[in-house]
This record gives sequence, C-alpha cells and structure tokens, in this order.
Amino acid sequence: MKPGEQTRLASVDAVRAHQRTWLEETRAAVGEGGGRFAICNADDFEEIFTAFGIPVMVVNYWNSIVTFSERKGPHFGAVLRERGYTPNMFSMGLATTLDPAEAPWGGLPKPTIMIGTTRDETQLRVMELWARAFGCECYPLDFSWTSQYRQLPPPGWWNLHFSRSGEMIDPARHAERVRQMERLIAHLEERLDQPFDHARFREIMEGINEQMALWQEAFDLIATVRPLPVSLRDQTALYQLNWQRGTAPNIALMRDFLTEVRQLVADGAGCYPQERFRLYLATSGNDPLYHRYLRERWGGAIVSSRYSGIAPMYARDLSREGPLEALAARQLFLFDKEPHWEVHEAKRWGAQGVIGLERDPSLPSRYRRVVEAAGLAYLALPRDADDEEIHGLIDCFVQTRILEGQ
Repeated sequence: MKPGEQTRLASVDAVRAHQRTWLEETRAAVGEGGGRFAICNADDFEEIFTAFGIPVMVVNYWNSIVTFSERKGPHFGAVLRERGYTPNMFSMGLATTLDPAEAPWGGLPKPTIMIGTTRDETQLRVMELWARAFGCECYPLDFSWTSQYRQLPPPGWWNLHFSRSGEMIDPARHAERVRQMERLIAHLEERLDQPFDHARFREIMEGINEQMALWQEAFDLIATVRPLPVSLRDQTALYQLNWQRGTAPNIALMRDFLTEVRQLVADGAGCYPQERFRLYLATSGNDPLYHRYLRERWGGAIVSSRYSGIAPMYARDLSREGPLEALAARQLFLFDKEPHWEVHEAKRWGAQGVIGLERDPSLPSRYRRVVEAAGLAYLALPRDADDEEIHGLIDCFVQTRILEGQ
C-alpha cells in the first residue's frame, strides 16, 4: 500500500471472509446434519456455548451486519412496521427471521436456544418474539448495567479490568451472576445430554487473554505512528474477531493483523491522503458517513473510536479467580460509555478533539464538560449522516475550535 492510499487490509478481508464461511458452514451443519446453534446477546454467554462446542451468533453483530454492512435497515424496519412493531437497532435480527429471503449472507439457521437478557425490557421482549418466530427456546438471563457497581469507578478505572475488576462490582451481585450461569450450564447439560467441559472453558478464557494481548500490541503501534497506518473502517471491521473470541482461528487472524500492521509501519504507509489534525469518535458506530467530507474538506482524520480501545478489556487474570468467576465479573463490568476513559483514549491517539452523538447538540452534556475540561475540543452531532446540516456543524467546529488553535 502506497502512502496516502486507503485500501482494505488483507488481514481484515480475511476476517470478513472467515465470518461468512463460518456462517455458511454452521448453516449447513444445522440444516443438513441436525447440528446445534445458539443466539445470545453480546457478553452474555458466548464463551460457555463455545466450550460446549456450539456455534453462536451474537445479536449485536448480526444487527450490525444487517444495518451497516449490508445497509438493509430501511427494508427490515419496514418489515417490522408492517407487523406492528417499532423498529430499533436491536430488532433487526428478528426482522430477518420474519423475512428470511432478504436476510444477509443466506440468513441464520434455527437455533437450539436463544439467551434473552433483562438488560432492558425491550431487548428481552425482542428475544422472546424472535425465539417464537424461530420456534425455539428463549432462556432469560439477568443482566443489569444499572446495579452492577459497588462504588463509583475510581480514576483510571480502565487500568483495573484485568486483575482488579472485583473491586468495582457489588459482591452479592457477582455471586448471583455466577449462580445464574451455573444454573444455565446445568440446564444445557441436561438439554444437550452433554457434560460441560471445564478444561475447554479455561482454554477459551486463556485464549481470549492471548488474543487481546495481540490486539493491544497492534493498536498501541497504530496509535503512535504518523501517518495513521490503519483506517477507522478497518479498525472497526476487525472487531468481528471479538464475536468468536478465544478460538484458535480468531487468534491466528489477530496474529496476521499484527504482522500486517508491523509491515505497514515499516513501509511508512498511511491510510489517509491528508492528516492535518486528528479526532476521536466517542460512539459505538462504524466509520461515519461524514468522515470523507471531513477529510477532503478539512484534512481531518477520525483515527479511533470506542471499538479500538474496548477489546483489551475482555482479558482477565485467571490466577486470581476461577474462569467462571472471572467471566461473571467481566459481564458486570466490561466497559462504560464514560467520558474520562474516552478522553484518555483520545489523547493516546493524539487527537485534538472528540466527536459525540447528542440528540440536541445545543444542550450542555457531561461529555462536553469532561472533554473540554481536559483541553480537547468537542463536536456534538445529532446523528451519523452526510448532509448539509452535519457539514455545517463540522465546518463551524473546525474553523472555531481546531484551526484557531493551530
């Protein structure tokens, strides 16, 4: 790749190809061989299914494929409205089952079980309706972000995940979470007529640590190099590896990515033609539609987002507690949309400003207060769009908050 070109990395294309092949093979095994399959919410139960040898699709990932990768959100939103449902990002998977002929990548096979979540009532209801559409079991597993904390996270809480996350979660809540998972494991053992492989489960948790160490090394390198060697688009696409984390294929794909990053740095390759200033994206979305305008009009590069920094937080110190206890602690405290952490990330990437989504950008917000108190500029946008209103907000921000300070 020549300096200034923005092309897809071979290692990231390999991740995309692997995911498609995995789904094709899973669909064939379930449909033709009577194999098993599961669907669960992100960070609920994925590692347990992997230890059982059951392929699992994560709701969040499938919804992202529908909405962002295949851009079929408008179609499946209409499918939901025709049936009297109010569309939202979490319900796109349900819509693909209601209209399987339009489902991306050939659609999903019928699951053996789906894990519902009480993260909020809407998500649990969507999972119940989705399971009914498939004709399979829905098992609700409690998950509450709002009751997880024993105390407010201390300064620098993002450095405590690996070995000290237990200091930040309620011990009774943690114990109950472990009991819930043990009950669900026992239910699956009976339902599948198969014992749970605790040794395999530990291997997966150790594999996650290995995968995240490779991720950390690669992204530490990307963040410090000028010009930026890996685009935000490819950074976000790489996050697909987190949906089958800790498995040998995904560890190998992560290692290939690190190798390619090292070569890009050695070659002096840059992914954007201009990089006059850097911005950090404080959202969980993909590479935004307005990014091209920002680059071509102002030479501004969005160099990172939440996804680039969240992944290493999946790693856990298994020498301090058992794998199941470590998994429960991670589920109760993985990350939060918290501005102090995002300021830390923005500065790590050398960004001069932070972009956030605010329904009404004219109103004061905690994000704005924290970001600006840290000496960074803050751009609040009402939506991820590429239109005249968004361009106008970008123009004003760059002229008054970025260029004036140069």
